[in-house]
Amino acid sequence: MVLVACGQKTPKVDQNQPEVEFTDREKLDMGFLQVYIPKTWQYDKEKMQKTDSFSVVTFFDGEQADSSTSTVKVEATKEDTYQFRSKLFTNAVDLKDYADGKVKTTAIGNAEYVNLPEKYGQTLYMYRHTPSGISYTISVKGEKDNDVIQELFEGIIVDLKDTGNKEAPWPWDGQAIAPEVEKQMVGTYTISPKFIPFDEPETNFHSTDHRFMKYENQLFLLFQHDLHTYEWKEKGLKHVSTLELDDEYEYVSLGKDGMLYLSQGVFEVIGVKDGKKALQTTVKGDLAMHPSGDWGISFWSSTDPQKVTNQNGNLTAEPWILTGLNDDANRQGPFSSIDNVEITQQYIMVAGKIADEDDATKIIVYSHDGNPLFTLGGGGSQHDDLLGFITGMAETENGFVAIDGNMREIQFWTKDGTHIGSIDSDDLFGTNYPWLEDMQRLEDGEILVMLTQKREDHSAEEVLLFSFTGF
Repeated sequence: MVLVACGQKTPKVDQNQPEVEFTDREKLDMGFLQVYIPKTWQYDKEKMQKTDSFSVVTFFDGEQADSSTSTVKVEATKEDTYQFRSKLFTNAVDLKDYADGKVKTTAIGNAEYVNLPEKYGQTLYMYRHTPSGISYTISVKGEKDNDVIQELFEGIIVDLKDTGNKEAPWPWDGQAIAPEVEKQMVGTYTISPKFIPFDEPETNFHSTDHRFMKYENQLFLLFQHDLHTYEWKEKGLKHVSTLELDDEYEYVSLGKDGMLYLSQGVFEVIGVKDGKKALQTTVKGDLAMHPSGDWGISFWSSTDPQKVTNQNGNLTAEPWILTGLNDDANRQGPFSSIDNVEITQQYIMVAGKIADEDDATKIIVYSHDGNPLFTLGGGGSQHDDLLGFITGMAETENGFVAIDGNMREIQFWTKDGTHIGSIDSDDLFGTNYPWLEDMQRLEDGEILVMLTQKREDHSAEEVLLFSFTGF
């Protein structure tokens, strides 16, 4: 097996050999690779691309690509290590196994490609030539093991020139982010931040897929298929366990007695307790619960939100006051889509796009009975409370707080909805243009904020947790 990474050697190949082996085939020069095409295959000349940094061509075994039994798409891209590893990570390839040469590969032409899980009826293969910084992807539609496809595979010859490219460190070897927090003022309030480290850096290659929930002395971190449990220590967070989930989940909220509700948008909500799945519901959407755990609101994009009630541990759903979000003629309420919902002891905070205002983002504060009380933000491009995408909200003893993932800002309003001001996340937390992921107000008034930021050495995205007080 050949994997060109982390000190592994590039395979030595006689570049002249293909000219001898494939003298009866048409040669297609794609810059970063050459393809010696068997007579049974054709390629799409109109959609073929070839530039200094990218090339792509699609082969098919019939008269036209759409009606062919098999199609093979070959791509070559000059990209940095982060982009390639991100694709591996997204396709569930364990990077440590990849670095150690323990992943399954397939010989295609003069290189060994990593086998990726089948997706949308296609089989994917990827190869990275470290010395040149070129990544290769082959997508196969059809029976990948038949002789016709194998014949084409043997003629795909990648360029193995060494251009002196240097790869970024692996995530476990990279430089962890060490933020330096600094107090900031908003209005008359002094906001005091604190960095809360993980015992080992929490890294991956996604910046918008993390949610968390603190309960008693534990913090639960949700990331797609994994629910991580951390013990809350004086000096930071100590990893306790990881629960591997059957599906991907994107939202977490807290119910009664430590029940965690995990949501995945269009599919059913599940409950997790004591490190294992404890509940299967029929409720769909991302579920935000009232602090009591007795009821909540489910929402997802332009799908109509539902009021959810906890009846002896089982969840039931019924229509709420906002309906017809995706129907201009029958819409009830101002929202065309919803970004986030937070239920406090007194209010329901709904953030989303306002249909009659060119989908401007605003937060509307409702009573628990569903009566709109006042609006936060969305004042327009000349106002300090222009909002982008709200990823977290809270009610405090002095008013309201929201974090804006797009704007990288923390916004503050008084109890009557008057805007106080905003603080740039970089100024408060000592970060460098992170994505603001999630926020939670604790019972003592302290507010937790989770961010993700790309490391300077491009080794990974790192998850960072902070707290702040003063509002």
